[in-house]
Amino acid sequence: MTERSTRENLREWLRELISLFREELEKLSPEEQKVVSSTLEDLSEPCQILVIWAKKPEFQIVLITHLEGLKDRIIEIYGPIESSKLIEYIENKVLKSRLIKLAGRDHIENFLASALRQIQRLYDPLREPLKPFIDGKSRIGPSLPYVVGWIVIGNLQNFSVEKVVNNIIQSIKSHPKKPSPPPKKEKSILEGFGTYVYPPIWVGEAPKPRSFREKVIDPSFRIYKMKRVITETYKNRPLVVSKDGYIAIGENNKWKAQELLNEIMSVLLLRGIPVNMIREIDLGEVKLTETGGTFTWSPVSSRALLYDLFADHLVLMRRVSISEENIRKAIKLAELLTSNDRIKTLLLLYLEAYTHFQNTEYKQSLIIGWVILEDFYIKDLWTSHISKITSDKHRLSKLESWTIDQRLETLNISHVLTDKEFALLMSIKGARNEVVHEGGTPSREIVEECLKFVSRVIQEYIGKYIGTKFSEL
Repeated sequence: MTERSTRENLREWLRELISLFREELEKLSPEEQKVVSSTLEDLSEPCQILVIWAKKPEFQIVLITHLEGLKDRIIEIYGPIESSKLIEYIENKVLKSRLIKLAGRDHIENFLASALRQIQRLYDPLREPLKPFIDGKSRIGPSLPYVVGWIVIGNLQNFSVEKVVNNIIQSIKSHPKKPSPPPKKEKSILEGFGTYVYPPIWVGEAPKPRSFREKVIDPSFRIYKMKRVITETYKNRPLVVSKDGYIAIGENNKWKAQELLNEIMSVLLLRGIPVNMIREIDLGEVKLTETGGTFTWSPVSSRALLYDLFADHLVLMRRVSISEENIRKAIKLAELLTSNDRIKTLLLLYLEAYTHFQNTEYKQSLIIGWVILEDFYIKDLWTSHISKITSDKHRLSKLESWTIDQRLETLNISHVLTDKEFALLMSIKGARNEVVHEGGTPSREIVEECLKFVSRVIQEYIGKYIGTKFSEL
């Protein structure tokens, strides 16, 4: 049988489906007929159908529209074409259809991408062979025009037209006849921005797959996905953390939300939890209610891609388990520490330097680490040292203009810096100069030593700061 005759047979099947549907629809009461337009199976006039037909394995994606500008019973069939060539075929041929253009190409593209991902999962070679079925029915885009998509595993021609129509009619009959009372408005918990903590964490003890099958196909921890376990307030904003490491804050300014979440990340890092800085691209809008919520990903975020691929597989995505108490303490400590702008700057710089280091971006890591050492640590040591020698403002002004080399030499000679500290700081400074002036790449070892030094410095600053706040704790 030629492809043309194959398509014509399917076209005839669809014509019969439309005709029988309309015959049966006429038998329904006026009240029942009114609800058909709100279903996902409306084949009333004017109706246009587009079918994308794949083979090896065989499946079909069906688009049903009611476009006033087109004639009734227009049926476009693309394929059958091998599944391995389908994406290119859709892109180069199907999406050029006038029907798709009028129905809204962007919305249909999004539906097709989602449908193909769903089909890909259904045809998992580790699962049992699929039995033919019609499913995945969904509304595409806004309410107008009417555009609906179906996913067909197998071939529509292998289904009985009578049975398909009967199922549709039964669905219409069971559809609510009277407008349902408006649902109670759910209490909003949070509207703002969120993302997953990276590297991945698990709040509490991670569930363990109970069998080999769960390890491969159906892990038991899926039921915990996005399960809210911590609801706190951070700087007068609601904050939520889910069991699988999603964190969100009720702040509608994206850049402010990024800063606030990174404050918490910096304290988690300080407490020994290896987390990376949240980038603007990692954040997505989120709305959470008492019973659920919605959130979005940036399509070009590497963090989003990682979670899309492996988030459901604990074996593939290694996670660090963190207790609820540990996270709650970090949240409270972050709020206390970052109330001081200087401490906040230090924490965020350290988080950024650490993130660059973990990404093997040693140049960036070293430069940011040196900013902390030169502009905070060494500068403060120098100011403290010279203020003990003289109180003359003119002399202090001259001493403050000394170069970093002169300061380090003097601080070492005066025993403010030990010989070991002096040697390390000079090595770090030398590596930094090679990066800035010669474009060199520092060794991992010197950058790691720099970050260790920075960590000790920040802990000293925090210790002194908390000491001044002890009466408030």
